[in-house]
Amino acid sequence: MRTMTIEQLLVWTYGDELPKADAGMSGPSDGSSNWNAIGDMLTLGTIVDKQPNRYGVVSSFLSEGEPHPDAVTVYQFVTQLQDDDGFEIGEGWLPFPEWKDEHGLISAEVARIVSEEVGRGGRLNGRHVVNLVRNAAIMARGPDWRAKPPRIAPLMDHGKARWFVDRTAKDRAGKSFTYRDNGFDEKKQRPKKGAYQEFRLVDPIRAAVVSRMEWQLWQSALETLYGRLAGHLTDIDLLPFAPDRFPWLPR
Repeated sequence: MRTMTIEQLLVWTYGDELPKADAGMSGPSDGSSNWNAIGDMLTLGTIVDKQPNRYGVVSSFLSEGEPHPDAVTVYQFVTQLQDDDGFEIGEGWLPFPEWKDEHGLISAEVARIVSEEVGRGGRLNGRHVVNLVRNAAIMARGPDWRAKPPRIAPLMDHGKARWFVDRTAKDRAGKSFTYRDNGFDEKKQRPKKGAYQEFRLVDPIRAAVVSRMEWQLWQSALETLYGRLAGHLTDIDLLPFAPDRFPWLPR
């Protein structure tokens, strides 16, 4: 009986065992075409010079027999993830707790990006999670969550920082309203009393948001697979697994 972590099991399955199957052999499929599989491989930066086999991976150049039955079982359980709809990102998710966000720009941008990604339906669906698990196994590593905080700068006008003040006025009906006015005193060349600045993100953070989202989805998928594979492997004994959802937090 061999002992493995769930990550090692997936790397062994997709890196060592499933490539043994010849591309010309018929058998089970995850429903994707060879063209889709090739496309997935290309996104990994891998040069594909032969057709993926029935498991969606590039077969070995030399015939090595059939994949281990446990690897086939793992493949089947990974494929079944495409029917899941339980993967989600919680409301108010903050993936960058280690970044200062004095002006709320990062949290606002995260909310906007997450809304777009979830709204499209592609990032959280089961098929995407299957590809995420498979690609991580082929690359023998999870999504890269490392990111640098973005630069933040004040709004500018002709090379000078803009200043604002809030003022109150009344409309024709006598109803009060607040409006924003220029907060810089041109005569005195200094901000007016009560003036404030507004800031913007200089650097985009979409890639960093998506990467950390992918990491957490991957961890959820590993947790699901670990639970479902229990009792279904004949020669592999899985070591205990606890998802590491926030590896970016100080240890």
